[in-house]
Amino acid sequence: MSEQNNSMNGMDLGIGNSLEELFGSALPPVDLGDQIPASAQVMQPQPAPVGSQPASAPESQPQMQPSQTAPYRAGQPVLQQMPQGVPLPAPQPVQQTVSQPQAPTQQTAGPVTQAATAAPVQQPAAAPVPQPAAGQVIDLFGAVAEDDAEARLARLANATPVFEYGSIREDITDPAMTFEQLRVKMSADCPELEARSHVSWTVSCAGITERVSSADASIFETKAKIEKGRKFKDALKKLKEKDKDPVCTVKPTVTAQKKGVLRFPGYKGLFCSTEQAEQSDKAIAYIPAQDGRVYEMRRNGIGTFIAPSQHIAELEGVRSGFHMSLPRLPAALLAQIIAFFRRVCVDYGRDVEALVNVLWDRQGRQYVLHVPPQRIDKASVETDLSQQPDPERYLHVMDVHSHNTMAARFSRTDDADEQATRLYMVIGRLDRYYPDIRCRFACGGRHVEVPAEQVCERTDVPFAPEWLKAVQETGLKEAA
Repeated sequence: MSEQNNSMNGMDLGIGNSLEELFGSALPPVDLGDQIPASAQVMQPQPAPVGSQPASAPESQPQMQPSQTAPYRAGQPVLQQMPQGVPLPAPQPVQQTVSQPQAPTQQTAGPVTQAATAAPVQQPAAAPVPQPAAGQVIDLFGAVAEDDAEARLARLANATPVFEYGSIREDITDPAMTFEQLRVKMSADCPELEARSHVSWTVSCAGITERVSSADASIFETKAKIEKGRKFKDALKKLKEKDKDPVCTVKPTVTAQKKGVLRFPGYKGLFCSTEQAEQSDKAIAYIPAQDGRVYEMRRNGIGTFIAPSQHIAELEGVRSGFHMSLPRLPAALLAQIIAFFRRVCVDYGRDVEALVNVLWDRQGRQYVLHVPPQRIDKASVETDLSQQPDPERYLHVMDVHSHNTMAARFSRTDDADEQATRLYMVIGRLDRYYPDIRCRFACGGRHVEVPAEQVCERTDVPFAPEWLKAVQETGLKEAA
């Protein structure tokens, strides 16, 4: 070491042992691949003011030179800091301004002068973040999200709208159906929809509700128009995951009162007699008549006109029908009645009719079959009602008579005889395995037919659920 020290004439090594002191400007900046891109904006270090302190401190008070790089650790060989096989470019002058700050791991060297400027210690810069070019948007998941939204819109476009009113929900499968056609179809089960002028429509999906301006518009076209709108697409993005496939509902609204009589306008009135209507100042007067019809009186300068009324919008729509307060007749009792009718035909050796009374036992809370004394032939039955069970306990619910091998049709004789307010049933084609059955009720001398299953239990019995798995609709795959 003594020879080495003697050969370095006049070089002040100091005690810092830094690369700047050992090599001066012989070591230019070496790019190790961690340079900060020029596009990244990094705070440039400001030169510190030149002081009077000498570049190298006296040996009695050694000081470390500030540097832009991490200091060299004492005791570590200097040459180990150099990367192997990296060529050294030409040395740079000390006065050159550093345009690109070095990474914290980069060490720079330069000659030591007597008036060296103390450079501030550089704070480690944050990891560089690549910046997109102007106008460029990088979205790794944007395409996936867009595809998912398009697929959801396609599913909703293929989904059928649903009619919803009260507790009724029904899929609308006819692409050509209009709102008016739907109203006519559903008015059979919803009588309050019968008056077109009192019904309005709305279509709702994903929280978007559109009021229908024309009842003659297509339901599917209205649905498609809503789903193509920007408002619908924006609402679809805000839905929760469980509601991503909303149902398009078609709802009617009855704008008139559903119960009672509507208030007549000032020019109309309802009167109990023609005399009352004539004494009023109403231009249109409605008068119920003895024949069960409602007549309409109109007056003008010509005179007074009276004719049967065709339609009174202010009155509630009423339909004929029957609602049973008692349980339906058990299928086992109906089977007994059919067996009895068949046996009568066999015993008499020819086609004859018979009759059975169906009674409700108020105390026992069950049905009882009663066969009254009767005189029978091929076309009629005459019964003796003098021996009827106690009417205080037994309620006469229904009369059932047979038509042997003839069709189950109510005859004119039946119409004249069946006048009491109760149910009536006729069973024909007894020569077949399954006979014909028809049912009706009488109300004020008028007869109205009702489905037999509304009055009697069906004869269905349990079967193996696995049987249903073997059934497949023809053309199901083609339709899908």
